Amino acid sequence: MQDRGAWAQVAFWAGLGATVFVAGWRMDRLGHQGISPWSAPGLLPAVVGALMVIFALVLAAQTWREGAAPADDGADAAGTDTAQPSWRGSALAAALCLLFAGVSLGRGWPFRVEAAVFIVVFTALFRWREWRAAGRVVRGLVQTMLIAVAASVAIAWLFESVFLVRLP
Repeated sequence: MQDRGAWAQVAFWAGLGATVFVAGWRMDRLGHQGISPWSAPGLLPAVVGALMVIFALVLAAQTWREGAAPADDGADAAGTDTAQPSWRGSALAAALCLLFAGVSLGRGWPFRVEAAVFIVVFTALFRWREWRAAGRVVRGLVQTMLIAVAASVAIAWLFESVFLVRLP
């Protein structure tokens, strides 16, 4: 029998993504004010909602494939857990995102620094066990920091140059 918890997560994330997509799509485009379609207020939430649905479908495919595969002990050769994501992991991800977007963003560091720190903390929390099991903690942290800096610069450019959003 397939894990009901994994299917509940698929339904939750797909439903939330669909809700965000519809809400973003229905927002006023401000065309009457001469606003560029690329800077319409609902564009980014609609894209994020669509991505949430896509990733929920990827999770559904994984859940389906693992349900059809022979049962194993839930660990790979490195000893890391390969089971479906837990509600605890989802709750931690949601809490980190809310902490970043709702509490710390705009109240201190510049956006590029804050985004890079968020990416490093988020990635390290979810990959630490894997890095430790493989003996690659330093390498994982260095790679994550490099990716975080590049991503934060790219995200800031995208918001400022394409979406015309002034960042803190």
